[in-house]
Amino acid sequence: MSWLIDTDVISQPAKKRGEPQVIAWLETHMQDCYTSTVVIAQLAYWVRTREGRQRSLLQAWLTRLQDALEGRVLAFNSTTAHVWAEQKQLMKQRGHSMPVEDSYIAATARRHGLTIVTGNDKDFRHCGVKVFNPFKEVD
Repeated sequence: MSWLIDTDVISQPAKKRGEPQVIAWLETHMQDCYTSTVVIAQLAYWVRTREGRQRSLLQAWLTRLQDALEGRVLAFNSTTAHVWAEQKQLMKQRGHSMPVEDSYIAATARRHGLTIVTGNDKDFRHCGVKVFNPFKEVD
């Protein structure tokens, strides 16, 4: 199985009190993991909200992460945009909505047939993608 890792999961190793179960899951499955340019943007913003030494350490971590994911960071492109539009319409018809950044991540996962790995499973369960929560579930 291949996975699309959301921000809350992929950031665990960089946190002072990262969740050990999630970090262990990442270490075990990293070769089968992808992420989205939207997740990279969220991480880059997170780094920029810090200052001093913490910011430098997080920037170095983000650089290492991007190097480790070489070729596995999926862009939100025009093909994915059409998947997103279909997904948004279906969700609207069903009376559901989600934050726009999450909807871009979900469309990327749908486009590539990936399971989203997130602790925010409630927002993703209504958009037609498979979801795995490593904070709650054991793979």
